Amino acid sequence: MRVGSMRLNLCCGQDIRNGFLNIDVRRLDPRILQLDLERDLLTPFPPESAEEIVAQDCVEHVSWRRVPDLLRDVYRVLRCGGIFVIRVPDLEEIARFTFLNPGYDDFIQISYWIFGGQDYPENTHKAGFTKPSARRLLEDIGFRVLEVRNEGTNMVVAARKEGQ
Repeated sequence: MRVGSMRLNLCCGQDIRNGFLNIDVRRLDPRILQLDLERDLLTPFPPESAEEIVAQDCVEHVSWRRVPDLLRDVYRVLRCGGIFVIRVPDLEEIARFTFLNPGYDDFIQISYWIFGGQDYPENTHKAGFTKPSARRLLEDIGFRVLEVRNEGTNMVVAARKEGQ
């Protein structure tokens, strides 16, 4: 694989993607590279070695104290022009949904949206995001935010590492 051609799928779980190096804290499948992103970040990967990094339902599982470190490491590993796509719960959208639906009383669903599945230790939400906070985190690191959109109560943010 040539430098800069690698594509990473962080916190993949059972979402094994062809053409990606699938990474998760649990090795549910032999095609998964086991790596604890909260502890180790992306240290096994050299600078500017990936053209795309996907973190779907991932970053919220990292302690809010380590999120900036992880995002800086994503920036380090991406090549110039590389794309980073994250999907995280949108706390503003969750609040909007619950407040615009008076009487919404699904305790389990609300708890899941905010705190995660909690069916294994790493499946707990440790960080919360709104569109402005996600944008600022990425821009402060140096990313150019290309798109911010909602998928239900989640937000998807696509960003690019600009050339130097």
